[in-house]
Amino acid sequence: MQKNKTNELFRKAIHISNIIIPLGYLYIFQEKIEMLMILSFFLIICFFIEIARRKNNKALSFFNQYFSFMMRENEKQGALTGATWVFVGALFTVLLIPAPFSILSLLFLSVGDTFAAIIGMQFPYLKLGEKTLSGSIAGFIACIVSGLIIDIHISHDVLIFGAFMAMFIEIMPLSFDDNVTIPVFSGFSMYFYNIVV
Repeated sequence: MQKNKTNELFRKAIHISNIIIPLGYLYIFQEKIEMLMILSFFLIICFFIEIARRKNNKALSFFNQYFSFMMRENEKQGALTGATWVFVGALFTVLLIPAPFSILSLLFLSVGDTFAAIIGMQFPYLKLGEKTLSGSIAGFIACIVSGLIIDIHISHDVLIFGAFMAMFIEIMPLSFDDNVTIPVFSGFSMYFYNIVV
């Protein structure tokens, strides 16, 4: 059990490195088409890797040797890895949701989801299925703080609403991967909230 917990913590520590996607969109590749091309390129690579680890014994052996310790059971049995889902989620978020809402929602995924998981594992108070309220509160705070730090010129009420919606969908027991649901749901929520309010 402790080993699984350590492996999940390591996985989430890597997960926060996905912050390079929203920061890259904000500061480097500011044109939507540029960002879509880059995300498409990396997603294609991910799909080739996914195919290789299913069809090629050497690739499978490599994955088992170096990455199996942080892979979940369904991924070991052939499901898409979290890394692939991150690029799927990022691509759809950038494609469907206007900036800066897409940037913020991807920031919520990398920072908020990571803090929710780590704090939830370390301080598992008020469990709701496999998630914890303590983790969601930590993720909510992390979303707000990270949004304020990058100073993306968006009203605080939109930021707080988006952070709440990100952690709301994170804690829901959905069957679909939250690397997609968190940014898409929170991004659309902020976008429509901004229009209405």
